[in-house]
Amino acid sequence: MTPPRGPFPFPDFPLKKSKPLVDEAGATRYALWSLNRRPHSRAELAEKFRRRSLPPDIAERVLEKLRLKGFVKDEAFAEGFAHSKLRQGWGPGKIKAGLALKKIPRELAEKTVKDLFPGRGEAQSALELLGRQKARFLAKKEKKRGDRARRAFEFLARRGYSFQAARLAVQGVFGYNPGLPGEELD
Repeated sequence: MTPPRGPFPFPDFPLKKSKPLVDEAGATRYALWSLNRRPHSRAELAEKFRRRSLPPDIAERVLEKLRLKGFVKDEAFAEGFAHSKLRQGWGPGKIKAGLALKKIPRELAEKTVKDLFPGRGEAQSALELLGRQKARFLAKKEKKRGDRARRAFEFLARRGYSFQAARLAVQGVFGYNPGLPGEELD
């Protein structure tokens, strides 16, 4: 008996290749099936059609038909995606990047994020997120003065918050720390 190859205990099986889409009815069924599983942007569906070898003219007709019936709306998709990611603690920078990966036009992504974080909304969102995560940073002992604030600042920056919003949130939760970028002495 030969040992299995790879990290899995079963033999290597080739992945099944998806059946190509050849007609408008099949493409519509596939698109509706995909949309039933989760919302998609127009460009995501177009990419799925391209991978399934659907001719571009048929793909465009199906996408237009779905748009007219209200099944595919990039504005609604972007807004839903942004709200979902905000609940997960994402900041505006990371949400914009996520929308770009979903092939949402840059102008629409920027408008969606601007509507989601009006005025000082980004700073308030960062402050709320850091307030919920405060115990996580307090649990770890500081080796050097300011480590806790630095780690909290980096956490918010990785989440896509601007340096200014992250700095204000860290200052609001942990107090003054001269080691943070952009901190001035008054």
